Amino acid sequence: MTLMHTLVELIERRSPEESDFRYYIPIIEKAEENEIHHPDITIECCASLFQGISKTIVYRLDPPADKKQFENESIQRQVKAALKCLSASDDLFEAAFPTAAENMVRIVGELRNARGDISHGRVVPKELQSDRSLARLVLNVTESLLRYMLASYFALKPVDLEQVPYDDNADFNEYLDELNPLEGKPLYSRALYEQFYEDYLVQLGIFKDADGDVEEA
Repeated sequence: MTLMHTLVELIERRSPEESDFRYYIPIIEKAEENEIHHPDITIECCASLFQGISKTIVYRLDPPADKKQFENESIQRQVKAALKCLSASDDLFEAAFPTAAENMVRIVGELRNARGDISHGRVVPKELQSDRSLARLVLNVTESLLRYMLASYFALKPVDLEQVPYDDNADFNEYLDELNPLEGKPLYSRALYEQFYEDYLVQLGIFKDADGDVEEA
C-alpha cells in the first residue's frame, strides 16, 4: 500500500462524475516512485499537485477576475484561495486546520524553486539536494491536505447514495451523533454519509455486528 493511496482512491471513486481529476494520478505515482532515489522530484511533484488541484477548485467554484494574475501567484496564495472557496461553499469545512498547513505549502514551493530537477534545469553536481526523510514528510502532508480539500470539494456535488438510504439507519445515525456532537453545525452522521460514504459503511457494519452480538448474548 502506497503513502498516497487514499488520495488516489478518492479520485478514482469520483471518476464517473469528476473524471478530469484522474489527470493528477500519474503525478501522484511519480511522486511516490522517486521518494528514495530522487527526493527533489518527489517534492516537485507535490508542489505541482498543490498548485494544480488548488487552481482547479478555484476555477470551478469562484473563477478569478484576472486569470493571468492568479496563475502568477505563489503556490501558497493559490492554495489559500482554494481554501477560501471551500470554506465559503461548505459549512462543514474546517478551514483552520488546512490553513495551519499554509506555511508547509510555502516551504514546498520554495524547495521546488530551489532544488527542483524538472521545472528548473540544474547544473550538476547540485549544490543542494533533499533527502528521503524530507520527501516522505512532504508526501504525507500533501496526501493529507489534498485529500481533505478534494473530499470537501466533492461533497459540494454529492453522488447518488441511495444504495444504502441514510434514513434507514436511524439508530446508527443517532449513535454517531451522540458520540460526535457538532454544536451549531449539521449532524455528524449526515456529514460522514455525504463526505466519506465508505467510512460510513465501515462504521455501520461494525455497529450492526456489535448489535448482533448483544442480541445473541
